[in-house]
Amino acid sequence: MCVRSNPDKENRAPALESVRTLATTMCRSMATTAMKLAAKGYSLRQRVRQKLCPKIVDDDRDTFLRGIRPFVILGQMFGIFPIYGVTRNDPERFRLKWFSLRVILNLTVVVTALLQAYYEYGRLKTIGINAKNVSSLIFFIDACLINVLFLNLATKWRSVAMKWDEVDDTFNRPPYHMQGWSLRKRLGVVSFTLVFLAAVEHILSIVSNVHNQMVEIKYCNWTEPNYFQHYSLRRFANIYLNFPYNSLSAVFFTYVSSALTMYWNYQDIFIIMISIGLATRFQQINNYLKILSDGVLIPGEDFWIRVRTNYVAVCELLDDVDRAISWTMLISCATNLYYICLQILHVSKKLANTVEDAYYGFSLGFLIVRTVIVFLSAAHIHDCAKKPLDIIMKIPNVGWCVELERFSTQLKSEKVALSGMGFFSLTRQLLFSMAGTIVTYELVMLKFDQESESKGNIPLCTKFRRLEHVSV
Repeated sequence: MCVRSNPDKENRAPALESVRTLATTMCRSMATTAMKLAAKGYSLRQRVRQKLCPKIVDDDRDTFLRGIRPFVILGQMFGIFPIYGVTRNDPERFRLKWFSLRVILNLTVVVTALLQAYYEYGRLKTIGINAKNVSSLIFFIDACLINVLFLNLATKWRSVAMKWDEVDDTFNRPPYHMQGWSLRKRLGVVSFTLVFLAAVEHILSIVSNVHNQMVEIKYCNWTEPNYFQHYSLRRFANIYLNFPYNSLSAVFFTYVSSALTMYWNYQDIFIIMISIGLATRFQQINNYLKILSDGVLIPGEDFWIRVRTNYVAVCELLDDVDRAISWTMLISCATNLYYICLQILHVSKKLANTVEDAYYGFSLGFLIVRTVIVFLSAAHIHDCAKKPLDIIMKIPNVGWCVELERFSTQLKSEKVALSGMGFFSLTRQLLFSMAGTIVTYELVMLKFDQESESKGNIPLCTKFRRLEHVSV
């Protein structure tokens, strides 16, 4: 029996196969296109979010730059260290934009401080100079120097930050690890505590000034309808002897006064944070080498090549930082030396009231503590950098190699420490030297205070309009 084939069915089969293949191809093409559009849409969305809704995106890396970020932002609110990009995780984006609001604020505070210094000098020429009232002139000049030094540091900070970020990358990976608090937590706790104490000191200074003025008003039977105006006229006498009073200008000068006080503390806290950041990396090397302290484990040359390479990287970072902040170190030491002597001079004299006693006592104590922390934290860098030598000396002769010999020679010969323009290195011995210097200069200031005791004192109940006519 013969079966006849159906020609229509045989012709439709290739056609259906072609349609099926075309449909499959179109589906794949549409899926590919959809995926590309979705990827482009996501990328566009991310770019729009970064432009319109910038956020500080952080990761888990324990780095120095992230640790000091809140402190840098706080300083910029007072016009110091006006660098852009600190909220970014990439130090390559750090920039100093000369034509920007931050730099304008920085220069405004500097110019205002120079203006106040100029008029304060004229006021002191009129009323006379003694060991205490000359401190206002020194305060303005010192604050201007600090501001200019941090402005100069902002021009160099990008290269220093990039180097620091590379070093931090190394020490955020095995075999190195942190013991105890993370670096960011250490920096946060130290900076917050010192800033809080600095704010308390400044508030006590204002309270002391206001209290003394209230006592004077009561003693002299004055009627003052506007206490803020009276406070400003007395507080900023160097300015308002030459310009008419205005409430807005009084608020501005109060802000500038707070900013200049912030600078004095800012430089010390910044040095402390830098010292903690560098010492921590040296300490991580020491922690890694502790496994060799019993002399049982004897590593090979590759081990010492890695350790020495990382040690040299931290030393090179220290050199870069030292070149960038050496002037700041010098000014910090000189400023603290002078103001410790000045506050001791105030405390040694019988003060007017309990409020002044509280302010000068707290100010002297905080100043001494802050200065000691500056020296000890900077000296800790030197101590941690020399610590590997103690561990190396315990390694038996069989474990010595060429690279270990080089590392040992480097530890013995190099002096790893921050310095003040090369005049001195910050070690523990310098702290005792400074204590002896304070005693010497305190005797000089006491003698000067005795000789100038009759000069520069404005009589009680002297009205503001008569300050310029007070006889010496």
